[in-house]
Amino acid sequence: MKQTPIATLWDAVNAQNGPARAWHVNDLYNHERRYLADLSMIARLAPTGTVLEIGAAPCHMTALLKLHGYRAVGVDIDPDRVGDLIERFGLDVRRCDIERSPLPFADESFACAMLCETFEHLRIDPAFVLSEINRVLEPSGALLLTTPNVYSLPSFGRYLLGRSIADPVQEFGKLRGVGHMGHVREYSANEVARFLKVSGFGVQGLDYRYHRHLRSRRGKLLDLAYRIAPRRFRREIVVVARKVAPGPRLAPLP
Repeated sequence: MKQTPIATLWDAVNAQNGPARAWHVNDLYNHERRYLADLSMIARLAPTGTVLEIGAAPCHMTALLKLHGYRAVGVDIDPDRVGDLIERFGLDVRRCDIERSPLPFADESFACAMLCETFEHLRIDPAFVLSEINRVLEPSGALLLTTPNVYSLPSFGRYLLGRSIADPVQEFGKLRGVGHMGHVREYSANEVARFLKVSGFGVQGLDYRYHRHLRSRRGKLLDLAYRIAPRRFRREIVVVARKVAPGPRLAPLP
C-alpha cells in the first residue's frame, strides 16, 4: 500500500541525524494537524500555478505541498539549517530575509502564496513583506495567512495570571537557538485585515480555528473550553485574501 504524504514526511523527519532533528520532530508533532488543515485550504483554493510559501523552514509544509502534487517554492532566511530535508525531497527553497530584501522573483510569478504562522514573527516591517507578496502574486492570486489570535483563550489565561502573551526572553532567544525570531506580536483579526487591505488585498474569508491536542489534561480542558466559547476566542486566525489591486511598492527599511 502506498504511503500517505504525511507518513512519508514522518519517515524523513525520524531519519534526520543532524542538529535540526529535535526541531523537526517537535515541529511536526505540534503542527501536523495545522499542516493538514492548511493543505485542505489550498485544495479548496485550487491554484493552477506555483504556490509560494513564505517562512518555509523547517520546510515540512513545502515537502507536503510537493508530495501532494503542487508546484511549490519556499523562501526562508536560512535554508541551510534544514538542508538535509530539502535535499531529501528535492525542494526549491530560496534564501531571503523577507523583511530586509525584496522577494527574489519577478512580478506576478505565483498563483498562490502562504504566510502561515509567520506574520507574528516579523519584527521590522510587516507592511513591506505584504507589499512584496502582493507584487509577486498574479492578478486575483490567493493568499492564505494564518497567525495566532491575540484574543484567544490561552492569551487571556496568561494575561490573568500576570504573564506575557509571549515570553520575550524565550522568543528573542530563538534568534540564536533556531535562527529566526520567535513571536514578536500577536494580532487581532481586525488588525490583520487592515494590514491586508492597505497592501492591495481583499479579504475573501476570515475565520478562527484550533487544533485538538488530547494527549494531555491541559489539551483536554482547552478542547472543552474551545467548544463552549465563541469562535473568536480560538487560537488561530485564518484569512483567505485575494490580490485586488497592486499594493504600494515599499522599499525595505535600512
